Amino acid sequence: MFNRIAQWNQTQHMLMGASLLRIAYGTILLYMYLMHYAQRAFLWGPHGIYTLEDSRVDAWFNTSFSLYHLHASPLYFEIIFHAGILVTLWFIIGYKGRIASIVQFIFAWSLFARNSVILDGGDNIMSLLLVYLLFANMTAYFSVDSYLKQRRGEPTQITVPPGFAHMRMRNLFHNLAILACMLQVCIMYFTSGLHKVMGELWQNGTAIYYILQVNEYTHPFFQQLISSSELLIVAATYATIVVQIAYPFLLVNHRTRYVVMAGVVGMHVGIAVVMGLFTFSFVMIANQLLFLRDREYNAISQFTKRCVERIKQRWQRKNEQVSDPVREGVVSAKISVFYDGWCPVCRKSMTRLQKWDRSNQLVFHSFREKEVLTRYQLDFERAEKRMITREERSGRMYEGIESVWLIARKLPVLWLFVPVLWIAMVLGFGQRIYDFLAERRAIIPVGSCEEEACEWQESERHIP
Repeated sequence: MFNRIAQWNQTQHMLMGASLLRIAYGTILLYMYLMHYAQRAFLWGPHGIYTLEDSRVDAWFNTSFSLYHLHASPLYFEIIFHAGILVTLWFIIGYKGRIASIVQFIFAWSLFARNSVILDGGDNIMSLLLVYLLFANMTAYFSVDSYLKQRRGEPTQITVPPGFAHMRMRNLFHNLAILACMLQVCIMYFTSGLHKVMGELWQNGTAIYYILQVNEYTHPFFQQLISSSELLIVAATYATIVVQIAYPFLLVNHRTRYVVMAGVVGMHVGIAVVMGLFTFSFVMIANQLLFLRDREYNAISQFTKRCVERIKQRWQRKNEQVSDPVREGVVSAKISVFYDGWCPVCRKSMTRLQKWDRSNQLVFHSFREKEVLTRYQLDFERAEKRMITREERSGRMYEGIESVWLIARKLPVLWLFVPVLWIAMVLGFGQRIYDFLAERRAIIPVGSCEEEACEWQESERHIP
């Protein structure tokens, strides 16, 4: 057992994850500084909404230290606040990582302790992990330190042979710091899941419904959309419990690890979108960066490069085929898109899609033209309500959210949204969102219609 521990400690693990977490935490803190910059004196200043005297009393009671408590001068506040921004930038670029992480922790803790009332809870786990990460190597990749090491010819990863006690201790501190961070995240989710299990609302599957009734943390659109489906409420409630309790156990297996990490990311994306807790969700999602090994990040990088090369080669072949005078006109689009030619929003959307369609996968038709209705045998009323697409190879027709999903599959710039659209279709709320937005689009904006065009549109409105 001791031999295995010694062998494990010969190298530093999770270096890429620690480096990415450094950038993620720094970006979140920088976002907080800039988001509050215009109202910094009101929110963080000595004479703001949360006065320095009240903050000092709370800090003394909670034994919290803050640089902002040392002086009540507005000039001193401005100096510390702007110094915090510079320290955060220093932390992100990763120069002299050990010193930068210590200084960054002091300034971040000072900011949190100065006014904890406006924070959303993500600061708690961030503060804990930043303490552990003081002993970790967070600048092995994507940093100025790593760039300088490459210029000096030093390797990023060093395997320590027997006899180098100081280097083994350095590895031990790093590995234990990463392990402490991972255990802290696992304990957080497991205890949170246990507390939910003991709650009556979580047991009967109605907790999400009552959460949506808190207007301060719920958008009216999502409140109405999710509350209209009992199945979705119950599924979201129980899925939250299952993901949190199973999280530390499913991480052990390399196959189930990806599933539970995707579940946690999806849960926090939902919290960010529905409840508006952006910084909290981004902190929680950033924590997942530590749970992938360096070889997994290398595999993701290689896969991404291969995909980019394939896309470039495909575009080159398509461009060569289109520009070839012998084959020009032979290449036909694979998807026919039928849109509302009277709708300004629809026309702008089609123009944007046409620019993104580098491989000529789409051809656009306005169903307001009689010959289009006759040729493709379209139902005029259905085409008015939902965008219709036709797959030329199979002749299959799609409408609404299915059309959006089909178009996204053909355009590389929209591939990121394909899984989200597919999940929305499977769960059934995607078509509702599409219909909600489609019913509220303005076909002819007030004051932008020319008289001749309006007379023509009025005469053609009732197409048989």
